[in-house]
Amino acid sequence: MSVPSAGRRTALATGFAILFVGTGSNFTFGVLFRPILDELGGDRSTLALAATLSLLVNAVSQPALGALVDRFGPRRVILPAMALMTVGTALASRVGGPWQFILLYGVVIAVGYTGCGILPVSVHVSRWFPGERGFVSAVAASGFSLGQVTLTQVAARAATMVGWRDAYLLLAAVLSAALVVFHFTLRDAPATRGGPPPGLDARRTGPPAGGRALDRRTAMGTVAFWGLAVGLMGCGFTDFLMTTHLAAYATDLGMAPAVAANALSLLGAANVVGILVAGSLATRIGPRLALVLTYLVRAAALFYLPLAREPWQLYLFAALFGATFFTTAPLSSTLVGQLFGPAHHGAIFGIANLFHHSAGALGSYAGGLVFDLTGSYRPIFLLAALVVVGSAAVTSLARPPADPVRSR
Repeated sequence: MSVPSAGRRTALATGFAILFVGTGSNFTFGVLFRPILDELGGDRSTLALAATLSLLVNAVSQPALGALVDRFGPRRVILPAMALMTVGTALASRVGGPWQFILLYGVVIAVGYTGCGILPVSVHVSRWFPGERGFVSAVAASGFSLGQVTLTQVAARAATMVGWRDAYLLLAAVLSAALVVFHFTLRDAPATRGGPPPGLDARRTGPPAGGRALDRRTAMGTVAFWGLAVGLMGCGFTDFLMTTHLAAYATDLGMAPAVAANALSLLGAANVVGILVAGSLATRIGPRLALVLTYLVRAAALFYLPLAREPWQLYLFAALFGATFFTTAPLSSTLVGQLFGPAHHGAIFGIANLFHHSAGALGSYAGGLVFDLTGSYRPIFLLAALVVVGSAAVTSLARPPADPVRSR
């Protein structure tokens, strides 16, 4: 890959930073879960509804969000969305009961986070770097993981020192400062509104069979789309099962809260490596096979998790699972571009993400429900491992359509 121009370097750095701040802030919920529960009361499945509702809102808004990004460009979506997330995060520090928190986190923050998450950022990066999506998207996506590593630790320590309410105020301040910076650094790629940016090579970014782009309705009529989308359901189920309940599982085993926070941070740190390795691997064997391998590694980690008893064993799981955690997002985005072309990238990826986040909502709630019913997370962890084996199998079917139709 050639050295990018100053404008492209700024675009990549801004995409990285948006995910660092936005997703890092959003995923502190897992480490703040127990402090919030201890103060507001209720059972785990009730508070887990905050994550469940957040993911459902995220899911149903993905197709519309993708269409807005395709029409207006990432900047006009990301900046207002981050402003909404900032307001919601600040208000979350002042709730008086579980249902107020659930509505704020599950609706207000969720809408904001959706609009400054992986979908608009992946489209932003792919437009600035046509033909170089695999590795460059992975570099931008690593901001998610590093943000989780950093802000999870910040939130955990703030909650210990000053309480979870002030931890949310601190996160709101970080978001506010970042929003000011992004106002000046976030720019859409040239000529994105009338079509793809200059220099877009359809032979490199469109479907291999003829290089012709598919619209979203035609894409949804292919086996390739459903192989990708159903595979992402297993991904989402296990992603949010872990981010919501892993810290609580660690404390249930008698481990200190710091160990739980460290496990979540290690998960994020391992994901930086996983994203970059998978992005490089995708350029050699293709994003479809890279996704299949990612799911198989995740399944192995989940089969191992119920055996963990000591902190080092939990850390080993976090490293294995973390290597796959957010790795699927840039790989899936790259696969969408490869299978269906660039013209409707945002809309098609948004529909695929709807399935991912809907299953994530189920995983987040199911973890709390199974614990409340059985007193253990082990049954849901074993089920999750089997689900991801299924994801690997169906993703292997996501091959280029044999007879693509030109986009309308």
